[in-house]
Amino acid sequence: MSGRARYKTHGGIPQGSTNNLGSNLDFYLQWKQGVAVGQWDDQSANANHATQSTSGDQAALAEGGLDFEFSEADHYDFGSEVDIAAEEAFTVWIVSKHESNSGNACILSLNNTNHLLEFFNGGNKIRTRLGAATTNIVPGGGSDGDFPTGEKFLLTVEREAGGTGNLVLYKNGVLLPQNSQAANPGDAEFVALGARNADRYFDGIMYDVACARPGGTSPAHTERINAYLCAKHGISQTL
Repeated sequence: MSGRARYKTHGGIPQGSTNNLGSNLDFYLQWKQGVAVGQWDDQSANANHATQSTSGDQAALAEGGLDFEFSEADHYDFGSEVDIAAEEAFTVWIVSKHESNSGNACILSLNNTNHLLEFFNGGNKIRTRLGAATTNIVPGGGSDGDFPTGEKFLLTVEREAGGTGNLVLYKNGVLLPQNSQAANPGDAEFVALGARNADRYFDGIMYDVACARPGGTSPAHTERINAYLCAKHGISQTL
């Protein structure tokens, strides 16, 4: 196989032969690969597994991923921090299906309030804390409901390199326009999945979660990986 059909079939975020991410891939928690309630194996070369030894805080197996319950404080810790320098590009992908949007739902954090990436304000916004600044990324007017419950979708969050640090969102591979461009060039460390500071627990199923840097990915890489993840999960590249 070659071309578009090839990367849709085995797209291979961890396989440099296709997307050439190599050492730029910090971690890749992959759908149907190494998924267990106590540990979700990292499919990158870093063996940075997401683990949880406390049974009451473990998510349940569901649909090839993990089903996190807000009420049960389900969350995981990585073996080592993902350290992102100030002004460094990075990209995060998450394929998920939310069961509740009643509060904020953290994707990645430092296990405290210092650095995070989360769904904010129900299904309408994304919020980051990078450096010492909290930044809301607001698609459209901030009330479009781009991240609803019950829908499997791909969210891609990309931070551009440089002193401005523009923050860009894609849903299902489609760019989400912002009325006011969000930006934050600050540094960050992430070590927790699905929780902030013993709060803001994720509520729903995570299927694929990945982070790439330094240098993030090129626009062509982002496009190919978005297409691969959507094809793999049967998600139409439309809003």
